[in-house]
Amino acid sequence: MTTTLNDLRTDALREIGNIGLGGAVTALSDLTGVLFTLEAPQVMQIDTSTLPQLCCVSPESLVVGTVSRVNGDWPGEGAFLFPWQSACVLWQILVQMQPSGLEELNELYQSVINEVSNIMLGNYLQAISQMTGFTLHMEPPAFAADMAMAVLSSILVEALYGQRELLAIETAFKTPEHEFKGYFLYLPETGNLEKLFGVLGI
Repeated sequence: MTTTLNDLRTDALREIGNIGLGGAVTALSDLTGVLFTLEAPQVMQIDTSTLPQLCCVSPESLVVGTVSRVNGDWPGEGAFLFPWQSACVLWQILVQMQPSGLEELNELYQSVINEVSNIMLGNYLQAISQMTGFTLHMEPPAFAADMAMAVLSSILVEALYGQRELLAIETAFKTPEHEFKGYFLYLPETGNLEKLFGVLGI
């Protein structure tokens, strides 16, 4: 079953993204000393039949980020991922260098992605909690770096068979000199998207 997104529901998901990213960008700016701003999040899809086109990249494109199991009132799997080129921009901003490929992903590069992705994912979940009253507990996130389809399939196995739905939100981050994209992904357990909209009254 695919949950229907109307304009009101799309606006609500976008507002959750705005609240979550607002807190995340403030935290990221405080952490790094770099002024980050963002564009309004775009709700991309919740129909996993188009999973291979997720994140506007090909299945073979590289992505990096963190994934985590979320427990509580709205359980599921969450992730915050960056396309490889966006991750390279982020590394250049924060450590003034970037790897040429996965084989050069040392502890420094991984720690940067872990810190930023965890801030983003954690703030999204906090925004959901604030708007719904849900209690959510994020398990320690795991670092992920691979081709997009490999990373996605490792956390969205059930979605590949059409048993679950996916909430996907894209946003663009900016500094005075750079821009890069990131993607919040959440795979709630079956029926939980309708639960979310029910709590929000839409």
